[in-house]
Amino acid sequence: MPDASIGIAGGADVATPNAAWAARAPDWELIRDLLGGTRAMREAGERRLPREPGESLAAYRIRLARTVLFNGLGRAVQTLSGKPFGKPATLSDDADPRMRAMTRDLDLGGRDLTGLARDVLRAALTDGLTHILVDYPAGGGAGETLADERARGARPYLVHVPAPDLIGWRAGPDGRLDRVRIRETVLERDGAWGERAVEQIRVLEPGRWSLWRRSEALKDRPWRRHAGGETSLDAVPLVTVYAERTGFLTARPPLLDLAWLNLAHWQSSSDQRHILHVARVPILFGRNLKVGEDGIEIGPNRLILGDGDGADLKYVEHGGAAIEAGRQDLADLEDRMAVMGLDLMVRRSGGITATERAIDAARADSALAALVRAVEEGLTAALALCARWMDLAPEAAGRVTLDPDTGLDAREAEEIDLLLKARLAGEIDRPTFLAEIRRRGVLAAA
Repeated sequence: MPDASIGIAGGADVATPNAAWAARAPDWELIRDLLGGTRAMREAGERRLPREPGESLAAYRIRLARTVLFNGLGRAVQTLSGKPFGKPATLSDDADPRMRAMTRDLDLGGRDLTGLARDVLRAALTDGLTHILVDYPAGGGAGETLADERARGARPYLVHVPAPDLIGWRAGPDGRLDRVRIRETVLERDGAWGERAVEQIRVLEPGRWSLWRRSEALKDRPWRRHAGGETSLDAVPLVTVYAERTGFLTARPPLLDLAWLNLAHWQSSSDQRHILHVARVPILFGRNLKVGEDGIEIGPNRLILGDGDGADLKYVEHGGAAIEAGRQDLADLEDRMAVMGLDLMVRRSGGITATERAIDAARADSALAALVRAVEEGLTAALALCARWMDLAPEAAGRVTLDPDTGLDAREAEEIDLLLKARLAGEIDRPTFLAEIRRRGVLAAA
């Protein structure tokens, strides 16, 4: 698979994302906006909340400032990403003691095995896939031996690379990764007290690496090689974890449909807030009134005179039918979002029967359970690369295991489906509906 950034019209460079990345970027952007909460959605402005024809910019900004996000997507991600971590992640007993020690600080930043596994699983849930890079500290200088490296505590470490940061890739004739490009932002000192964010592109190829930067003062200058070197690995040390794979290093976010539903709720909520504001402010209507030199004064101790039999003065208020329809629409959307993550937790099997044995056999067949296995295998593969860098056998890395009890059996899934239908038909109220699905583990406890 060629790197699609090579040959893109308009002068593509090392920082140009490839076509596959660009095709999925709008989905990632939508999900990032929603997970960013009310502030991020307000900052997105007309991208997420269109301005109505004829609506002034001032009126639009007021309406936008009143709109508050109901984060159904965030709640689903929190529930699903928490399911496999009722128990800490473990490393098998046959792992080398040095590998076991590594798992207490896998990224040299304090994240242990459980913390990194949770971040990897959450990212795969939101983006469809995510990556783990195996890196190694820069050498101590020419002539440094393995003993010298160990003496200064040098060891490989893991870097979590979210899917939006991997902007380009290329595969060789054998189908293995031949090159990847990773967008990074690093903080550097700026004077005695300040710091500045520097954007760079990391290029990894079998046996070598390079960093590319451009002038901070002149952003239109071309990207230039800033640093580089060689590695002892004959492959790109990147491991990919897929949630819903669509191709080589491509995937569909499994919660994308929920994200679109959440966007619909955001827009409907804005309409509802606006119509409530209109309904709460009655309009004073007058007809055939006598107007003095100073106009008409409204308030206590004021007398307003009519002019003829058709004179009238009254407040006109909203009837309220649209308000109730909007309220019901929001409630229905919230109920659907509450169980949208259910599909990832349902244990599926080609031959489910009514017996407990068949239900137990289907226990590992939910999409969430499959993702848990993918995270286990990805972390195990990443640790095996670490072992190679430490001159250990791959099996010395051991095997990572997460809590396997992540799904709902067919009976539980059917019960929740019936609860949702009863709720949408108005046969049960929202508190009962939410309490029942929380009891079955679909929602986190309030």
